[in-house]
Amino acid sequence: MSDWRMDRYKFSLLGLGLALVYWFAESVIHRFVYAEEFFEIVPSDVNEFWMRLSIIVLIVTFGVFADNRARRIRASEKEKREVYVATVRSTQHILNNLLNQLQLAFLDLEKEHCLESETRILLERSIREGKEQVERLSSVSKISGESIEESVRPR
Repeated sequence: MSDWRMDRYKFSLLGLGLALVYWFAESVIHRFVYAEEFFEIVPSDVNEFWMRLSIIVLIVTFGVFADNRARRIRASEKEKREVYVATVRSTQHILNNLLNQLQLAFLDLEKEHCLESETRILLERSIREGKEQVERLSSVSKISGESIEESVRPR
């Protein structure tokens, strides 16, 4: 079985394994604690059989439920990642265009000597910081509110 299948049915298989261990443990308890004459894997008492079977069904059903829930959570997380990546790429494209246009305007203003020294330094720093923030935002690997906010926080 591949890793993907094992991961996909992890809780169902775990539930089935626990159910089998439970069934065997019940047989051992009946033999040694209640001192029954024979060791019965399948109990001859119908009531005992249905009690074990109902508990096993509950355990396996919970495993199937847990796998289904985990699958939905993984799908939701994957969708969130895809939306985040698409948003960052779109934002990066828009900001790169804006920053390039600002650099062109900056170069034109410098040619005309229309910028004061302080304004020129502020504009250069703003363009550089904007590019750095876009690069940090697009390199976020752990997608969470905190890590995204941290990536764009001025340094």
